[in-house]
Amino acid sequence: MVDFEKLRKDRGVSKSIDPIEIFRRLPKTSKINDLWNSQAEALREWNIRRKDKDIVLKLNTGGGKTLVGLIIAQSIANETDGPTMYLCPTVQLTEQIYNFSKEYGFKTSIYKKGSSFDADFLSGKHIMIATYRALFNAQSKFGTTESIKDYVHLNGIIIDDAHAAFSNIRDYFILSIEKKSHPELYSELCTLFRNDFMKLNKAGTFDDIVNRSDPSILEVPYWGWKQRSDQIREKLAETISDTPPFVFTWPLIRDEFDYCHALISYRSFSITPLYPLVDKFPSFSKCPRRVYMSATLANDSSIIRTFDANRKSVSEPITSKSLAGVGERMILAPALMDIDPNQIENIVKQVIEKISTNAGVLILVPSNKDLKIWMDIATVPRESKDVKEYVDKLRNKKVGAYAFSNRYDGLDLPDESCRLLVMAGRPSGDNIYDSFRHRVLKNSRVINTSLAQRIEQGIGRGTRGSGDYCVVILLENKLISWTSMFSNLELLTPSTRAQLEMGNEISKNVSSLQEFEETINKCLNRDISWVEYHADSLAELTDPIQPDVDSLEIAESERKYFKHIRDGYYDKAISVLSEYDNDDIDEHFRGWLVQLCARASYYWGNESQATEFQKRTYSLNKSLLRPQVEPPYVSLSYLGEQSRTIVEPILEHKLRKGYLLKFDEIKSQLNPIATTNQFEESLKRFGSILGFQTQRPEEEEFIKKGPDVLWILDENKALIIEAKSRKKQDNKLNKDEFGQVLTSYEWFKDKYPRYQGIKVVVHPNNYTTDSISASGTYALTMDKLSAMLSNAGILISELCKSTAPSETLIAKCESRIKELKLTPEGIIERFLTPFESSVE
Repeated sequence: MVDFEKLRKDRGVSKSIDPIEIFRRLPKTSKINDLWNSQAEALREWNIRRKDKDIVLKLNTGGGKTLVGLIIAQSIANETDGPTMYLCPTVQLTEQIYNFSKEYGFKTSIYKKGSSFDADFLSGKHIMIATYRALFNAQSKFGTTESIKDYVHLNGIIIDDAHAAFSNIRDYFILSIEKKSHPELYSELCTLFRNDFMKLNKAGTFDDIVNRSDPSILEVPYWGWKQRSDQIREKLAETISDTPPFVFTWPLIRDEFDYCHALISYRSFSITPLYPLVDKFPSFSKCPRRVYMSATLANDSSIIRTFDANRKSVSEPITSKSLAGVGERMILAPALMDIDPNQIENIVKQVIEKISTNAGVLILVPSNKDLKIWMDIATVPRESKDVKEYVDKLRNKKVGAYAFSNRYDGLDLPDESCRLLVMAGRPSGDNIYDSFRHRVLKNSRVINTSLAQRIEQGIGRGTRGSGDYCVVILLENKLISWTSMFSNLELLTPSTRAQLEMGNEISKNVSSLQEFEETINKCLNRDISWVEYHADSLAELTDPIQPDVDSLEIAESERKYFKHIRDGYYDKAISVLSEYDNDDIDEHFRGWLVQLCARASYYWGNESQATEFQKRTYSLNKSLLRPQVEPPYVSLSYLGEQSRTIVEPILEHKLRKGYLLKFDEIKSQLNPIATTNQFEESLKRFGSILGFQTQRPEEEEFIKKGPDVLWILDENKALIIEAKSRKKQDNKLNKDEFGQVLTSYEWFKDKYPRYQGIKVVVHPNNYTTDSISASGTYALTMDKLSAMLSNAGILISELCKSTAPSETLIAKCESRIKELKLTPEGIIERFLTPFESSVE
């Protein structure tokens, strides 16, 4: 028998380090004969910069990043004769990449838990493929700064899906005491901080979370955390530190409590460092070559926040102008179609049932609770391990519909394995830290950047190359409204942006189930008119996306801050972040950065400076910690010309109907079925849509005074609104409720002495009991509120459907708000009814 491997070795062919030459020597298969231009460009550029410690490499989803990453890893291994790793987020992906590597002739091995490293890996003969977790855990076989054994000196690390690593890597640094598995310990830890929340007037929220499963998340105030962290450290060391799963996290954070968030949810009491402690892993931090393979997005700041990568290197990514790998996607939004909104879910389900008989269908939802509505037509995994089984079925051409929760990356479903992808809802956080960050930084650019990455990844699951095609359906008003805004579209890749714009235009021309199905079939049946339309629309996209340099600079400063406070240089930590308190950054994120300064000041021992920083934090972002000293109430100011204030947010949407969907969402919560919180928040947002300055004083200022909702109508009038939306139709306004109205009115007169305050109660009728005289108090009945919403809907619909320029649109709005009685005077005259006494 001829031993070809021996003959190959006997020839003594030298190992090449040139990546193009390495590819040339790979065995060619029916699937791969040559590199795409984009792959060759990336490899040549990397070869020039191969000595750089940190390099970001961007290729389109489906653009052959895996092959490029393996070639780079092989080049490093050939040059150094030492260990090189290829890291990816999930076990499923490691298996996919391992199989891929074998198919194309690479020498690779897959990480095996509990097994020692083989000589082929350590000598650089094999590339090791592993998950992030294999490296980043306290019991890592590669070694940590906390372990006594020497660490593995890696010569190169390829990090796949680096843009998505912020959540994945964060997971490995969260120590969570789950209420379900450790109820007594959870209760004990939470109770330690109840007084802190009581002083902040948050005891009610705290109790609802801990005792009644409220979905909110509270951050333990850093001052309370500092006072009790030693006590908690001792308690955890005694009880759980040496038991699974805590052994994989505890050694990493036990000495870092001063630099951790403590977060309370109804599920867990969680401790996690301000930023991932990647320096605890010398195999990573001392590795001379780290390649971050990322999606083609503008903002890679998460790579710096996660891995402490070099900002200059990240700001100069290796990219390509080529569209290689960009799959064909028809992105449709039923909410933009001229069909009954109440029928959208049923219509989409009918489409899914038809397509799933011949091809794979994937439904992506934000959370497990959202899976329920799809159980009648799709297979839903009961455990996380089921996902791999179902993905394998799809990849093996076993057709059907499958619904997965929060799986926006790591799934490769090419060709017939996914011809229809339904993205049912806007993505949310992966873990408690993500969810907390989304809550306190809502609508900030840093969160929208994260959402853009997840949306981009989500809709890319069904097309894995330039020859692939898929129909994508976007469901839920929040998702469609988000994708319609100019500022958010800028965060997406040019190809996805173009496909969204095409899809929006297509959707607006669909008016029935039949047309919906016919449109989808244009893509699935390879109608030439659709194929050419798509190709023409993408043909002009040749310019690579430009890095968001400002965001990278801020991320680098956050990392510097973290290093300074861990080293005890609190003054430097404060200095590096305080300069960002300027109007160039949105207020929510500025508040986050200023609170980090407050924290450093407090740990430095300068409590007065910490208080001043925390006051500033709270003035910028009410979702962050209220200072221990009660801040003064800041009166709202008149926003100016009502019509201009109404129109300006509409103009922020490239697709103006996306703003109409936002109004529809608000309208849907203004009914007696909604919870008190939902109703009051929607009433506040409704006032904003009408161009007024609005507030929920009790909720936003934590002063336990003032009305449920306040609308500043103009320069001298305001509505002081109490909401009794859940009362029965024949209930009358009683003495206690009227007392609340008077108390809120007195508060208003104190805070707004120059304003005329109009007392309003949202109430099922305009009758009071005979024990009170409600002169000067008005009812906004549910019927009148419904009428006002109807008129507002007419206004917003007309403005959103118009293509007029801004000044023309403002003039139109000015005329229509008068006709629809939506001016301050019109609202008072048309929709408010005086209360009348009625004998019970």
